[in-house]
Amino acid sequence: MIHGSKSAEPMTMSKGFSFNHNKCVNCGACSAACNLYNEWDVKPRNVYSYNYQLLYDLPLINISLACNHCEKAACMKGCPSGAFSINNQTRAVILDEKKCLGCRYCKWNCPYDAPKFSKKKRVIEKCHLCYDSGDLPACACACPTGALSYKEISASHDEYIPEWFPSMKLVPALELTGIPNTEPLKIIPSARFSKGDYSQSTGKISGEWSLVVFSFITMVAVSISSVSIINGVFPGILFFLLLFVAGLISWFHLGRPLRAWRALSNPFNSPLSREIFAFLLFFSLSAAATLLKAPDILLAASVSGLILLIIIDSVYWLPDKRVMFHSGQTFLSSLLLISYMTGHLLPFTFVLIIKVLLSIRNLSVKDHEAFRFIRIALSLLAWAGLISGYAIKSTPVTIIIFLAEIIDRSLFYLDFKPENIKYLIEKNITFHYYEKKRG
Repeated sequence: MIHGSKSAEPMTMSKGFSFNHNKCVNCGACSAACNLYNEWDVKPRNVYSYNYQLLYDLPLINISLACNHCEKAACMKGCPSGAFSINNQTRAVILDEKKCLGCRYCKWNCPYDAPKFSKKKRVIEKCHLCYDSGDLPACACACPTGALSYKEISASHDEYIPEWFPSMKLVPALELTGIPNTEPLKIIPSARFSKGDYSQSTGKISGEWSLVVFSFITMVAVSISSVSIINGVFPGILFFLLLFVAGLISWFHLGRPLRAWRALSNPFNSPLSREIFAFLLFFSLSAAATLLKAPDILLAASVSGLILLIIIDSVYWLPDKRVMFHSGQTFLSSLLLISYMTGHLLPFTFVLIIKVLLSIRNLSVKDHEAFRFIRIALSLLAWAGLISGYAIKSTPVTIIIFLAEIIDRSLFYLDFKPENIKYLIEKNITFHYYEKKRG
């Protein structure tokens, strides 16, 4: 058991990692020592090498990074189960694996790529400064060149941090030196290498399919609930089946599903914890309204459902603020479905215009253009069918609208790219430096 303080605002750390990239030869000793001492299943410390294509007029830069044990740690604040704490002696941000759900929300929130998901244990593992060794962290002890050390760092150590370094508001206990020295060693013939493409890597949806399905089904269920109160009826068995399936599927995203009850431990700080609480509230109120045939409770359920969708959307705002203005937001999609299912063409048109404009805006992402055009085309096709008087709530139009919304929700996850040190280093060291040289 790892013991620590639950303070969300730990005192300012006087010690931290100090790294000088000019001394690093990427021998991997720091990473190996970390794993050997702690017997990790993952690699909490990694040496990231940039200009891996060895472009002749760019510097080759190695940066050794693990957890920076931030004073305002985003991983600790966002964890739904309260698995993170601050060690009283070392002031390290540590993780109690027995409380971890394996939800990986801390991976989204941490811009330094510190939490690592263990496929063997199905939980997160991360650096804890070798808190039980009574000595310096193993990684710092093993560095043969002195590039990595753990020591007292300057109170103004952020002056060594480059402007592009992520989330300095988290106050990482890290000192970087050598970064300004980026003049290249011109020892490789320039004709041998191309300029390369340094755009951000394309998002993958394979690992988030359960979240896509959960959020989409929940959005449909909330829409049905709101339509029920507007039409003066109570939800049927299909509604509760949808909610049950949504809740069941959400389990597939957890590394340790049997610990799901712990997700309610941190509702004041964690958006994910609030999402689960709001889902249970929506389900409970909907069930009570149907059993008691109480319109007032059904109204409360509908309101709580719309709040639930806002909370679902907010889960992604902290890691990636860009998705705050995405056409795949569940709340916006629910308003579209509600207006369609109740036969109100004017509000349907208004919401559809907003979604199409947001979709057009996202065309600038330059990824998955075919799906974006298909999504826009389907929306316009459905709208054309409605205003032409083809049939309000007809089966073909319904299929088109739902297909467009499924694509939109999938694109939301494909576009969701939390801030990450690996991309930022490549963009700001390699790409930015090359553009400066070319200009």
